[in-house]
Amino acid sequence: MTALGQFAYVNPLKNIKHWSPVKNYYVKCWGALDQDCFHCQNGIKKSTDYVYGIYVSKGNADIKYLSVNLTTHTHFQKSFSNIFDTDSNPCDKLFRFTYTQLTNMNGKKYNGYDIIPTAGEMYVKEIFRPSPLDAYQNIVRDFKWVVPEQLVLKLVKYDEKPMSLIDLFLLIKETYPSIKDKDAKKYSIRLLENGLIDIKKAKEYRH
Repeated sequence: MTALGQFAYVNPLKNIKHWSPVKNYYVKCWGALDQDCFHCQNGIKKSTDYVYGIYVSKGNADIKYLSVNLTTHTHFQKSFSNIFDTDSNPCDKLFRFTYTQLTNMNGKKYNGYDIIPTAGEMYVKEIFRPSPLDAYQNIVRDFKWVVPEQLVLKLVKYDEKPMSLIDLFLLIKETYPSIKDKDAKKYSIRLLENGLIDIKKAKEYRH
């Protein structure tokens, strides 16, 4: 399945939910809204969808919402970062969306969306889009992930904890066995600061 679309913003909303075995479908995580959550209190695993706003037709500023998994989200963010590196705005581009299988860092395949920039004219001009100055929108333009975000999410619980280079290397390989040794070493060196894991170093700021 292939379609054209333009991103309204590049920093997605997060939809955090729990699987309810009683109702046999996903339900809202009230803990994400700073409220008491029965499912959190009972240790039921959370699932996160990433919700992007998309324009789907020329001149129509109504935003349609596309909910994607972590593998697709990671792929989107990598594409956006590459575009920002060329001093271009991904929201100014028209993309071709293809529903296909993407490979995550573990080498497993998941259904998701591939995106390829096209030479087509954007559907909605910048003046009609959400402000990039909004506290929540387009903040990704200020940095790029030097260590993949998907790996960082697994390592964040170790932030500021002491660890040797070899132990961090082994932890990364244990977390994602399909990572090449040279990349695992590079990420380990990047994330260590005076014998402590520093997750902030996973990002490289453009300004």
